Amino acid sequence: MTRIIKKIDKELFLEEKCFIPTMGALHKGHLSLVRLGKKSTNAKTIVSIFLNKKQFNDKSDYDSYPIDLDGDIELLRKEEVDYIFIPDENYIYPKDFVELNDIKSGEKGSLFEGAHRPGHFDGVLTVVNRLFELVNPTSAVFGKKDAQQLYLIKEFFANKKNNLKIIEAEIIRDEYGLAMSSRNRFLSKKGIDIARNIFQILKNTKDYFFQNQDIQKAEAFGKELFNEYEINYDYLNFVDPKYFETPDKNQEKLLIITAAYVEGIRLIDNMEVIQSWT
Repeated sequence: MTRIIKKIDKELFLEEKCFIPTMGALHKGHLSLVRLGKKSTNAKTIVSIFLNKKQFNDKSDYDSYPIDLDGDIELLRKEEVDYIFIPDENYIYPKDFVELNDIKSGEKGSLFEGAHRPGHFDGVLTVVNRLFELVNPTSAVFGKKDAQQLYLIKEFFANKKNNLKIIEAEIIRDEYGLAMSSRNRFLSKKGIDIARNIFQILKNTKDYFFQNQDIQKAEAFGKELFNEYEINYDYLNFVDPKYFETPDKNQEKLLIITAAYVEGIRLIDNMEVIQSWT
């Protein structure tokens, strides 16, 4: 039976838990995280729903973020999660919360997504750290769609030298390749059709790189595809997924990351590039 809680009591704190933090407006991507957590562990599953104001550098973006708490609860009950954690802001950020302004995402947090959303990853690490302090999970599930976020979270908690296991979940897409996102619900039918081109742009950029083995030319090719589709983009870059920096074209694994706007809605996506010389 699913329990809805607003605070973490002492008994729950001591239980083994697989934690899936969310901001609500749940979709198939979120539910895949829940299922992966249940499949990967024997622990209790706890899903939080908390819209974290501190990771929004644009107040209008925060104000317009979709909220469907009743729908979220219904979906999570169907998944038979053990706990739905719905804290209020004062519980997450009490007045005496000393780490409120101390957690910084560093140089890697100021690149790509961080360059276009200043302070975003500081807010992400702050809330995730606070949630982990409250929930005390033994494992947590994060999606690969937010690739830079996943990298920073893994690095931050690896440096804390705890025994927390981070489970990585694959990107969930629709039948035409559009990555699932809470923001997709703001798109019109035409907007959805346009947004589906982002997946194709990534795929074509990947194919171009395989043919030419030139990262800079492949990035330029991908950006030109955005222009051809008349989609505004913030960035399209190849990165080394292990260190989230400029990669060597000869390494086995690379990642193409991008952020673009469709009907004014900001969408992020990425695609792995795995090279094999055997």
